[in-house]
Amino acid sequence: MDTSSAVSRRKPSVVPILCKGCGRCVASCARHRISCGTEINALTGLVPIAVDLANCNGCGLCIDACPEPFGLTAELAPPARVETAHPCLPALPDRTSTEDIPDELIPLAAARSLVVKGTYASAIGALYAGCRHFFGYPITPSTDGAELMARLLPALDGHFVQAVSEIAAVNMMYGCGGAGQRAMTFTSSPGFSLMLEGISYMIGAELPGVFVDVMRGGPGLGNIGPEQSDIKLACRGLGHGNTQALVLAPATPQEMLDFTLLAFERSFHYRNPVVVLCDGFLGQMTGRVELPATLVKPGLPGWAVNGDAAHRGNLIFS
Repeated sequence: MDTSSAVSRRKPSVVPILCKGCGRCVASCARHRISCGTEINALTGLVPIAVDLANCNGCGLCIDACPEPFGLTAELAPPARVETAHPCLPALPDRTSTEDIPDELIPLAAARSLVVKGTYASAIGALYAGCRHFFGYPITPSTDGAELMARLLPALDGHFVQAVSEIAAVNMMYGCGGAGQRAMTFTSSPGFSLMLEGISYMIGAELPGVFVDVMRGGPGLGNIGPEQSDIKLACRGLGHGNTQALVLAPATPQEMLDFTLLAFERSFHYRNPVVVLCDGFLGQMTGRVELPATLVKPGLPGWAVNGDAAHRGNLIFS
C-alpha cells in the first residue's frame, strides 16, 4: 500500500489553564492513555488530566469528548507555553513569585488628645492603619463611624461606598481584600448576620478585612438598644462553625482606636478577617484618646490580585 500521501494523526496535548479535569476524555480513550491528574494548576485551582502519548494512536476521540473551552488540542508537539496556547488568552509573565512591598511607618508630629465616641475612635484608628477603602450599609448604632469615614476618606484620596445592602458590602470587601488593599466596614448585629456568608468566603480564600460590629439587641431585627449578643457568634459561629476569625473586644474608646489599628496589622499578617466587637454603649460613649505617633503607608502583598503585570499570575479562590 502506498503510504506516501498518508497524513500523520495528531496526538492530543493538554492546555492546563483550560482543562477542568472533568474526566470525559478519560472514559473515551480506548487505550487508557489518559488519567485523572494529581497536581493542582496554580492559575485555576483545578486538577488537569494527564496524558501518556507512548501508546496513543491519535484517534482523536478524546478531543471530541472534551467540552468547551477545549482543554485538549490536536498538536503535533505541545506548545512551548501551554498557558498561552489558546488565542483568546493573554500571555502570562515569566516569573515564579512576586515579592511583598512592605508597609512603611511615617512619623507624625505630636498631636493633642481627642475626646470622641467609640465609633469615631475606631474610624480614626482605621485611617492611621492606612485604610482608604470603606464599604458598608447604615445601621444603628454603628452609622456614626461610617458617617465620619464618608467625610474624611475623600479628602485622603480614599473611597467610601455605601452599598445597596450588607451582602453587597461584604462582597466588595472580598474584592478589595483580594487586591491586597485595606478595607473595613461598620455594622451592627442584624447587618453582621447578613455578612456571615461573605465573611466565611473571605476566611476560605484567606483574605484580609476588618469588621467593626457595634452590637445591639435581638432576636431578629430586635431593637437598637446596646447588647453583647454577638460574642458567641463571632468567636464560634462563623462559616457554620467550621471557620474562625480573630476577634478583638475593646472596652474603652482608646482601645477602639488601638484595637482597630491592630486589627489591620493582624488581618494582613494572618490573611484572615478580623472582627472588632463592641456594644452600643461603647460605640456611643465618649472618652479621651491619644493619637498614634506614626501613620501606616500600606505596601502590597505578593499574593495580591492587583491588576498589574507583576501580579498577573496570581489567583484568589476558596
